Amino acid sequence: MPIAIFGFMTNVINVIVFCDPEMRCSLVNHFLLVLSISDLVLLVCNFFMLIFPVIASMSNNYLLHDYYPVFLWFAYPVGLSTQTCGVYLTVLVSVHRYLGVCHPFRAKRWVSGKPVKWAIIGSIIFSIVINLHTWLELDIRTCYSNDLFHGPLRSIFLTQLRQNAKYNLITKCIMYTLIMFIIPFITLIIVNCRIVVALKESTRMRNGQSMKKSTQSPLKTPSLLKTNGNSLRDRSVTLMLLAIVAIFLCCNCLAFCNNIYDNVQLAKRHAQELNSINQTSYPPEIEEQPQDYNGEWSIFDEWTFDLSVEISNLLISLNSSSSMFVYLIFSSKYRSIIKHWLGLEKRRRTNGVALTTVMAAQKALELSILPDEVEARRNRKEKKKEHIVKNKKRLNKSAQLFLTTSETDLRKARAIRKDPEIEEDEIQEIQSDEPSAASNISRDDQNRSSSKRKLLRFATLA
Repeated sequence: MPIAIFGFMTNVINVIVFCDPEMRCSLVNHFLLVLSISDLVLLVCNFFMLIFPVIASMSNNYLLHDYYPVFLWFAYPVGLSTQTCGVYLTVLVSVHRYLGVCHPFRAKRWVSGKPVKWAIIGSIIFSIVINLHTWLELDIRTCYSNDLFHGPLRSIFLTQLRQNAKYNLITKCIMYTLIMFIIPFITLIIVNCRIVVALKESTRMRNGQSMKKSTQSPLKTPSLLKTNGNSLRDRSVTLMLLAIVAIFLCCNCLAFCNNIYDNVQLAKRHAQELNSINQTSYPPEIEEQPQDYNGEWSIFDEWTFDLSVEISNLLISLNSSSSMFVYLIFSSKYRSIIKHWLGLEKRRRTNGVALTTVMAAQKALELSILPDEVEARRNRKEKKKEHIVKNKKRLNKSAQLFLTTSETDLRKARAIRKDPEIEEDEIQEIQSDEPSAASNISRDDQNRSSSKRKLLRFATLA
């Protein structure tokens, strides 16, 4: 009861905080918002499945005894659907962060507003569809109470479908184990291990580059510190999601073990039923009697298993209630909003469009130093340098062309100024430097105009 009430309060706070316009700028917070709603609904359903029936059975109120089967019949399938939704929202958050950390430029193309919304809607629809059969597992019947109320009273029973061995084998052993434990656990472990490895590699490269920049240009340390602050903020988001996944795995590990033990016991009972059907019965005088010492061990095992189930339910409720502490530790925006509510800090309103643009630019800049992107960045710089060198060579060639085309005209003008009555043989000697005088005059004019155009074009490029 205390965990359920506390979790209800913390998830209401989480929903209000993540609905804030400043928090909705990040796509990760969309997942966390729906995850908080899922945890809130799961805690409410757990109250009506685990706590409310105990309260009703301990009281003498007729209404509580009569209405708790109705709440239990509704809360059971809804609770399983919200639990499935919470599991796969946690998987989607981890995959989203994996793409942002390990493949940042691909994530900019793949992970945007619409894909995130469709992923959230798809997880909700999948959770509802995969648990549709649970609505047929419980049935409400009206019985006559002889002990306490001496009147008609509604009670809840397992249906014939729920008691079918093949149905339990398919849904509880195979489907539930695969969908709720094996697939999510393997995905979370692989994805988060890759994230941790990428974080270590990026930290090592970032530290090396920051040391190199600080030694080469010590005057640029303020911008370097600003970039490091942004990378630390991005790192805190990743660590927050890793903490959420770690708590999820720890709190659901016992439920996974209980599910495996229950499946093994169910398989044994099913095999014994098949053997009893196929096996011929022995005569009464040679039929083996069951041993008595196994009864105590079976009672002890059943009591231990029931206690383990209660502890696993407690851990699942604790997982849904403890996310607020993770957000307070790792999210500075979450802390600032809570401090503003408590009157400890004044709220600074920012332009949402400008904030989104700056965050996207900073994220692309910070994540671009990952190992896969360093080589591409270096190639782009080398291509840019080669392009600048080619432009300079073209500019020098056009200048030389302009000078050579005007050199012959200058020699002719100088010769005419010195001696107006210059002899024809000297003029022919000057003109002999050119292949043909008549064609070169027009060619010189064309070269002069084209070279001027080239100079103007390269001057604008420079």
